[in-house]
Amino acid sequence: MSELLRYNRVEALVIMLAFAVLIAVLLILKSKKVKYLIAYSWNLLLYKLGVKRTISHNYLTRVHVKECYEHLEELVAHHKIIIDKDTVETPVLLRKTIASKLYRIADQLRDDEYIKIYRAYSSRISLSEKWNEGLNKMLKENPDMGRAQLLSILNKKYSNPDKSLGGHDTGAALDVALCDKNGNDFDYGTKYHEKAKKRISEEQKNNRKHLVKVMKSQGFVNNPTQWWHFSYGDRTWALYKGKRYKAVYDAAEKQFENMGYVRIVKTDISSVNIK
Repeated sequence: MSELLRYNRVEALVIMLAFAVLIAVLLILKSKKVKYLIAYSWNLLLYKLGVKRTISHNYLTRVHVKECYEHLEELVAHHKIIIDKDTVETPVLLRKTIASKLYRIADQLRDDEYIKIYRAYSSRISLSEKWNEGLNKMLKENPDMGRAQLLSILNKKYSNPDKSLGGHDTGAALDVALCDKNGNDFDYGTKYHEKAKKRISEEQKNNRKHLVKVMKSQGFVNNPTQWWHFSYGDRTWALYKGKRYKAVYDAAEKQFENMGYVRIVKTDISSVNIK
């Protein structure tokens, strides 16, 4: 009888402990912060394993940025760097660290390789102009479209200057392609900013992989939805590196009441230190 009682007590203790753990887990899962952390970690794991191609853009809003206020500097000429004057905002600006990394990449390219810059730093003013142009065009073409649907489409095509989540307005993102000495891009399956194709050839895949490898050598992270977009130290970089508290580059300009966009990260070039 005594052995049976001891057994029942042990069994009861195990059940009580299991029940307590279950209650604790349920209480923890009620926390939005914990739910987010679990969901993000799961998505990051699936991305690292190759199960998911991207991590949801929604997680960018929870990436913490501790701005380092590193200045913007103008990109100087380099024999291996080609600037696409039709797409780059001038003067061509980048954070100092990003520019240094780009120069190191250029120095290490093969003899038959050059790197073309399609886009570097974009001011919030220019983003705002493009946003308004896109909005007016869509309103004209789709007068009966609802506001929510309109904004949803716009957010996919343009960077919303009032809801920046990092990118070109930080000075830490680059749109690039490897090309020949004449500026002709290698074959990536699509042209810059061209709609993605479902299937691309092995050569095109290899060209994309090589571009990623070249940029990764200096710590850049590729946006998987755009073969040309790379960043370092901004929210997208932190998201894909699993370093949610390590981002150091926020928007170089902020919007202040009755002042419009003001550049808070200065440059060492007086002519572009403007409000």
